[in-house]
Amino acid sequence: MPVNRQSRASWSSRALVAAIAAFAGTAAHAVATVEPELAARMGRDQQQTRFPVILRLAQQPDAAAMTQKLQSLPASQRGGRLLEALKAFNAPLQAPLLQELKTRQAEEVHALVTLNAVAAHLPARDIKELARRGDIASIRYDIGLLAPSRRLMADPCKPARPTPRQRLPKSCRSEGRAPATASAAAFDAALPASPVLQAIGAPEAWRAGFTGKGVTVAVVDTGIDASHPDLAGSFRGGAADWFDVHGEHKQPLDRHGHGTQIAALVTGTGANGQTLGVAPQAKWIAARVYNDRNIGRLSQLHRISAWLLDPDGNPATPDAPQIVLNAWGLGDRPGVCDDEFASDLRWLRAAGMHVVFAAGNGGPMENSSVSPANNAAAFAVGALDGQGQTALFSSRGTSACDARPYPDALAPGELLRTADLSPAGVPVTTMGTGTSYAAAVASGELALLLQARPDLLPAEREALLRAAPGEAKPLLRALGVNVRAQP
Repeated sequence: MPVNRQSRASWSSRALVAAIAAFAGTAAHAVATVEPELAARMGRDQQQTRFPVILRLAQQPDAAAMTQKLQSLPASQRGGRLLEALKAFNAPLQAPLLQELKTRQAEEVHALVTLNAVAAHLPARDIKELARRGDIASIRYDIGLLAPSRRLMADPCKPARPTPRQRLPKSCRSEGRAPATASAAAFDAALPASPVLQAIGAPEAWRAGFTGKGVTVAVVDTGIDASHPDLAGSFRGGAADWFDVHGEHKQPLDRHGHGTQIAALVTGTGANGQTLGVAPQAKWIAARVYNDRNIGRLSQLHRISAWLLDPDGNPATPDAPQIVLNAWGLGDRPGVCDDEFASDLRWLRAAGMHVVFAAGNGGPMENSSVSPANNAAAFAVGALDGQGQTALFSSRGTSACDARPYPDALAPGELLRTADLSPAGVPVTTMGTGTSYAAAVASGELALLLQARPDLLPAEREALLRAAPGEAKPLLRALGVNVRAQP
């Protein structure tokens, strides 16, 4: 009965809050740690600049205790109940700080749920005075992140200097054939798969019934062009399934292209005559990291993490994604461990999600791991070249955070055909290279595994993708599809 369901939900939330409170750290700090970069910026300030900062509170919940408590809840409820419990835990701790920020007329104030912190824009004088509060552990500069550079690889279907006798690859035969209308293209198993999908065995997986149906993948990047026929039909479509953290656009869009390109490698269909996505019947939702000037901030990524736990803000609705594809990182500091997002990733994992990250393009330099992909709770994916070897550009070595072999897995990431920004619904495609594309392929593989093995824990599914060196089509082995029986 409805009353019973409500009673059970309330009990679960109270129990989670109690678990957090029982194990929360209680140490107070006489003076907060001011990050050196922020201190240096303030030291140079002569103009009363307002600095974007993140003020992290000293008292934090215990992730291990919370994770254990969450296991008693159905997987579909964990994200929403976790977010509800975190808000309840944070509220009384953040309230005094929020009140002081209001008194100080701080700008751009946002409570950060997954970090138990507050983001704000403040002058140096206020920052120094706030650092004396005993309830603040650290103050960090809220750095701006730039969208990835849009450097597309040469397109073999459109050579720069075509000759009359030049023979194009078979995969180019459908190039330029726009559909009569710009409507969404449904998955058609009869269409050929792109070369990379054939290489990993995706068509055999589809024939075995594994297409990603019933799985939702969240793409955290530049946005997604929902007008592209290869992606229009796989948008989950709810009012809360698109999150522009900047509040600039109410409907899914992508002014850059990178998010569209990686999304199509997960759920793209075949409007151009060739299936592009590993899991063409999975659904996507998306969060837009970068604004119209291609800039995003750390605090905005924390807010996206909270959205991922419960997109519609209703704990009773099972709408959290099962896979999160992250094609961003702090790539300007290879070989360094930055734990800014460690708690965010732990909460997403506690909610049962695969948290996939591009490993970074810092190769061939050794020990070139990047954060947050090198954090313990992330699943970092590096790139393979066309010969099945680690691509020269792919980051490698050991994780700077926990010394584990880095990356966690490898997937094709060189010259992959995928969708691009679509003018007027035309099914434009392009070629992409980088670990972002490899992470997208791995996310599609995980979607197939989720459909095939929903009984496994995320770590167990991810382990299935760690194939032995030289093994052909590890996806089929992971799915239990008989490779020898396939043509």
